[in-house]
Amino acid sequence: MRYRVFDHAPLYIGLVLVLALAACAQGAKLQPTTGSEQSAVEKSFSLLTDVPIPPNATLDVERSLILGDLDRWTGRIILDVGQAAPQTFALYQSQMSNFGWEPIMSVQAEVSVLSFTRGNRAATVQIEGRTLGGSSVSVTVAPRQTGPVPGTAPSTPPAR
Repeated sequence: MRYRVFDHAPLYIGLVLVLALAACAQGAKLQPTTGSEQSAVEKSFSLLTDVPIPPNATLDVERSLILGDLDRWTGRIILDVGQAAPQTFALYQSQMSNFGWEPIMSVQAEVSVLSFTRGNRAATVQIEGRTLGGSSVSVTVAPRQTGPVPGTAPSTPPAR
């Protein structure tokens, strides 16, 4: 019996596609964080110590921007999470307070949003489901706005 390469073409094409998709997934594995249960040694080696990181979350390095470290950072982290969006929403809704964040508002929808404050900082968590399972999380942290928004008129009533 003769061996022909073309008889196995679908297998080769499938293998190439799987390898190509695996090569596209660029990310860095993060350690899950928890509130008070985390030891001082774990906290000192953790990249971010003031927001929950779900188990098996992967940091999208190319789309994230982190300025600072520990609980003084500003920027945005993008996480790929292995759990569905509703479970991820519940995790952030319940765990952010364990890290000292006070809730401002939350909306659970196709793209869910939660907002928090902590001292002079504000955080917004955006969660959406991914097509092939799991969810994508964007956590943006920045200093709170303390004065009027630039480019807007003062909020004084008109004189009569």
